[in-house]
This record gives sequence, C-alpha cells and structure tokens, in this order.
Amino acid sequence: MSSSLIKRILSALILAPCFIFAIKSGGVPLQILLFIAFLISLYEWFFLSKKLEYFAPTMLLGLIYMAISFGSFLALREVYSTNVLIIFIGMIWSSDIGAYFVGKTFGGPKLIKEISPNKTWSGFGGALFFPALFAVIWIWAFGFHDVFNHNPWYVLLPIAAVLGVTIGCVGQAGDLMISFVKRLANVKDTGTLIPGHGGLLDRIDSMLLGAPVYLILITLLSYVF
Repeated sequence: MSSSLIKRILSALILAPCFIFAIKSGGVPLQILLFIAFLISLYEWFFLSKKLEYFAPTMLLGLIYMAISFGSFLALREVYSTNVLIIFIGMIWSSDIGAYFVGKTFGGPKLIKEISPNKTWSGFGGALFFPALFAVIWIWAFGFHDVFNHNPWYVLLPIAAVLGVTIGCVGQAGDLMISFVKRLANVKDTGTLIPGHGGLLDRIDSMLLGAPVYLILITLLSYVF
C-alpha cells in the first residue's frame, strides 16, 4: 500500500466522525461545518486566482460557484432529508473511489491528458459505474425520500441508476474544472490542509458541481414522481 493511500485513509478516519456528526445533526452544527469549509475553500481559491491573469473575475466566479455549491449541499439536508444527502455523498465517494481503483488497475488511454494526466477512460468508467451501483443498493435497502418512496422498486431503482451515472459524470466534470484552474495557475494542489489529498478544494471538487446538479435533479423528480 502506497504512503499516499495510507495518508488518505488516515485523513478520512480523522475527518469522517466530524462530518458524520454534522450531517446527522443538521441545523447549526452542519451550518458551522459548511461555513468553515466555505471560508477555507475561498481562501484556497484566492491563492489560485492570484496566480492567474484575470484575478478579479476569477475570484468573483469562484465566490459565486462556491456559494451556490455549499448552499445546495445545505438544502439537500434541510429541505429534503439526511438520507437524500447521504445518497449524494455516497455517490460522490463511490465515484472517486471507483475512478481511482479502476484507473490504477486497468490504466489505458488518458481521458484529458492536458488537464489531468492521471485520469484514464477506464477510471472514468469506474467513476460512472460505482455511484450507480451504490445508489441502487442504498435506495433498495433504505429508500430514497418520502416524495419518491411510494413508487415501486422497478421505478425507483432505474432512477437510482441514472442518478448515479449522472452524478458520477458531473463529479468528474467538477474535478476536471478545478484541475484546469490548477493547470493555469501552475500548481499541483490547491493547498496542504489534508495529508494525502492536498487542499480542501482537491477533496471536494466533485461535490462542488455535483451538489447543485443533484439538488436540481431531485427537485425536478419530485414534480414528476
């Protein structure tokens, strides 16, 4: 096992209890956690933006993007439910883990070498398959949300699979967006906050784009089903 992977596992074991507590509690604990994460993300984005030619518009776009993203994350818990948020987090984590291990195992052609040289098409396949698998298993075992749970399994499970593939794809796009900015800024990581991961933005880049997209999809589905 590589030292980088060991650092990632240890970081996750340390941070996960605080994260889980805030999500389970909701309300003020979750708001405090998200506000701190927002400030750290903005701080890291500030130093990325300083390295780019157009500082002010880049900084403004980052501020708007993160405000929408963190607001969407909070809405998933407060407007919908803990379970809806857990499904989202599980899909994002499954996508990241699937991309990492499938890409490492099978390798193959690069996805977009100019932006992220380590990403492969095989890893991208893992990033779509594993969140779909997670969503199907979780929703089959624990349900989705009261708005949807009255639907039979043969309606819910295909919805779960499509959501998983969609969020996996969107999460990879969010990852590539941050990677593109890092390339322009000529830096490897957005920071050094989390051992094995770099900065906070390096860890949550998939969630930043995934959260508002997931919120929109859930809202649209609530009107259809």
